Amino acid sequence: MPFAETADTAEPAAAFDPGLAAQIDSLPARLRAAGRRVLAASDFVAEALRRDAQLLDDLQRAGALEGARGPSGRACWPHSLPAPAQADEATLQRWLRQWRCREMVRIAWRDLSGLASLGDTLEDLTAFADDAVALAQREAWRLNTARFGTPRDAEGAEVPFVVLGMGKLGGRELNFSSDIDLVFLFAEYGETDHASPVSHDEFFIRLGQTLIRLLAAPTVDGFVFRVDMRLRPFGDSGPLACGFSAFEDYLAQHGRDWERYAYVKARALTGGEAYARLFANAVRPFVYRRYLDFGVFESLREMKQLIEKQVARRDMADHIKLGPGGIREIEFIVQAFQLLRGGQDRRLQTPRFFEALAFLGSARLLPTETVAELEAAYRYLRVLENRLQMLRDEQTHQLPADAASRQRLADAMGCGNWTQLVAILDGHRSSVQRHFNAQVFRAGGDEAEEAADAPRPPGADGAALSAARLWDEAATPEELTADFLARGCAGADAAAAARLWIDFRSGALVRRLDTTSLKRLQRLVPQLLTDLLTSDDMLVMLRRFLRVLEAIGPRSTYFALLNENPAARQRFVEACRGGEFLSAQIAAHPLLLDELLDERVFAEPPSRRELAADLADRLARVDAEDPERLVEALCQFKRAAVFRVAIADLSGRIAVMRVSDRLTDIAELILEQAMAQAWAQITSLFGVPRCVDAIGTAPRVVEVCAIGYGKLGGWELGYASDLDLVFLHDSAGESQETLSERPIDNQIFFVRLAQRIVHLLTMHSAAGRLYEVDVRLRPSGKGGMLITSIDAFVEYQRREAWTWEHQALLHARAVAGSAELRQRFEDARTTALREYVRRDSLREDVRSMRERMRRELSRAKPGEFDLKQDPGGIADIEFLAQYWALLWSGQYAAVAMFADTIRQLETLASGALVSQLTVDVLTGAYRAYRNRGHRRSLRDERPVVGDDEFRDEREAVRRIWDQTFTADASAAV
Repeated sequence: MPFAETADTAEPAAAFDPGLAAQIDSLPARLRAAGRRVLAASDFVAEALRRDAQLLDDLQRAGALEGARGPSGRACWPHSLPAPAQADEATLQRWLRQWRCREMVRIAWRDLSGLASLGDTLEDLTAFADDAVALAQREAWRLNTARFGTPRDAEGAEVPFVVLGMGKLGGRELNFSSDIDLVFLFAEYGETDHASPVSHDEFFIRLGQTLIRLLAAPTVDGFVFRVDMRLRPFGDSGPLACGFSAFEDYLAQHGRDWERYAYVKARALTGGEAYARLFANAVRPFVYRRYLDFGVFESLREMKQLIEKQVARRDMADHIKLGPGGIREIEFIVQAFQLLRGGQDRRLQTPRFFEALAFLGSARLLPTETVAELEAAYRYLRVLENRLQMLRDEQTHQLPADAASRQRLADAMGCGNWTQLVAILDGHRSSVQRHFNAQVFRAGGDEAEEAADAPRPPGADGAALSAARLWDEAATPEELTADFLARGCAGADAAAAARLWIDFRSGALVRRLDTTSLKRLQRLVPQLLTDLLTSDDMLVMLRRFLRVLEAIGPRSTYFALLNENPAARQRFVEACRGGEFLSAQIAAHPLLLDELLDERVFAEPPSRRELAADLADRLARVDAEDPERLVEALCQFKRAAVFRVAIADLSGRIAVMRVSDRLTDIAELILEQAMAQAWAQITSLFGVPRCVDAIGTAPRVVEVCAIGYGKLGGWELGYASDLDLVFLHDSAGESQETLSERPIDNQIFFVRLAQRIVHLLTMHSAAGRLYEVDVRLRPSGKGGMLITSIDAFVEYQRREAWTWEHQALLHARAVAGSAELRQRFEDARTTALREYVRRDSLREDVRSMRERMRRELSRAKPGEFDLKQDPGGIADIEFLAQYWALLWSGQYAAVAMFADTIRQLETLASGALVSQLTVDVLTGAYRAYRNRGHRRSLRDERPVVGDDEFRDEREAVRRIWDQTFTADASAAV
């Protein structure tokens, strides 16, 4: 029978108490059947109605049984007592307890009768707790300030009292008979403004004591909530209320892993504004680390093992919260991911369980089916928890043992009998255990550690190295060499490997590690070496591994990442096998290890759409008001995206031209964001730039755009390329100034805007910097304005531009900014290339410029060939394409349409301006040179090869060069 959150049980056969039956019969017909179901499932409701014969009628008249909870729960306020204003403590206690009884009857009625969903019930329980705490705090403040004075800060303002709700109260998921976990904080130390002042410490401790008495002191009317204060700093031995500064010191010096879990759920019930500042300054950095924190799984295992021991000692196998597959295991899974990734993604910084779980699914951090099963189990267990507690208003999670209570609970859960309930429950608990073990007790945990150290029979695992021997400082180099030899390492390499390992083991990194970090490393190394010894070049791989381990040592959580996630560890090994570039990238930027968690990293290379979605996702995680974190997010996006492209490149799944396309996509996406951020920041200071084009016209907002030159414009970016940029605007007319209380001239605005864009792209952040930027190609070079109007740009191209600037314009492209202005640039570019080129001196200008470059830029030594600058190389091909394009663009505009060399050449061939055979020779050589240079750059080598390479290609390109620049330039080549 499928579970429904709303009960649908048959009416009990037994007759009700006559007095209760009369109360139920007095209800409208639509509520009578529901009333019988409620009384059958809850002795608590029945007893409350017996004690107060007016209660049910009051709730029904106020609409509280059927409608949603009203503001501050006034519909349930007791009518027998006046509202708590200027009352003494005893009167307040009685009023609060009567209010509590009415609220709980209302909530139980709606839940058990099927009028409320689980979400409604949890929200109502939490809302009542919030209101009760707030009211008790307000009245406790009144009582204590009358006696001790008011605590004030140096400016005379009242010092805020922050009451934190923890656990399920903090997550707005309170259960029916729950206690409430609170933490009391106050903003500043000092003294109260009283004739006999007391310290703020004493005042807020007394205030907290009064609040607890109002809520928790047992009276003839019971209590409102049991209050648990053990989550405060230093627990029961700490002061009841803690000042902000002492609290910050406590988290920094004494905060433990379990407290990080606890403060995921923290929520300010009072003093919200003051806590928001404390959260930003102290709590968030304590709970959410700025890097992926895989160490949470170790602490989670330890906490889970303590709970399991407690469960075993107390025979709590049927405990639906702490027992196997219970509520706590589901919460642990979600909170572990919150701690793991919450520092990088603020969308996980929520105290609400369902919000966090849903995001884990939408972000693909957990499989969709896992999220669905965990949510279904959690809902079932939480409904079962509430209905178990509604039976007698007991704080219990233990399934009943007597047959009568079992049947009543089964009826409340919509099951025909206890056996059916247990079958559904066991199905959910089994599912939870499976997912919990998969996430927490996965390979790389304690079992893997024990297995790594267990003795193996000879030949059982020939690739593995003994962890004990590796870390035994008494082991001699000869013994370690023998171990490496026995695992298939060549003689000289085995000895070198042993020396490398001994140097690493005795090095500064290992000496600096604390006990936890060293344990992680000792667990990790044998697993890595097992994979390493299957490599053809083991010694090279060992050097790469150790270099990365040295780099990530200060953040040993990455040791935990590789321990906890075998798939990520295998991808790390594959990345190191890919060459020096990838391992050097990981060593320089250990955050790239995070990318290895994504199974797509070794699948297809990312498309532009995927890159854009990834960037949008990363930017959504950070505070838009924090420019430094935004730049960090851009840097992390770039590193990760380039890393994925490089993996696809090195594995041969993407051609070099497509590599450049993807690297160009990455740059354009980043540039768009940098321009948007710079615009937002500069306009917030100076207002939006506007202009009036002509007298009598309305002012319009000015547009800006960025032009990419060189490799960016030509779709030819490499891994280490800088960005050649020119910025344009379309401001014009008599009036050109910003819309602000203190307007500035648009030109001043534009200079500051361009400076800001360049600053964002080149600034050093905690995650590195984005690009080198070159703006020297702007009109008039270094002497020109940093940003130019489109009209001035066109005029410069017409009157002053040199031939080399028109060559550069061939590789220019609008890459970011206003779409309308970008189109104006493309039109202006086409016009300039068609009409403004000095063709009478073109051949001599191009030839002389190229000869100068050969003399000044070649990096080749005798016996070497510079792939780019030497005769017959890349630059010769580019200059040939540029020369022909400029030569023919006046008659055939299509030859100047494209900004990349390959398509320029192919367009020339398609128009029969240059022979197809010539273009095939040039494009073939161009691709071969680009591929070879690209591979060398990945190995951090110069773009220079031996002069015995590419002889045929070089000779063919030189021959075409000579024919073009010594023969009639109008003749087809």
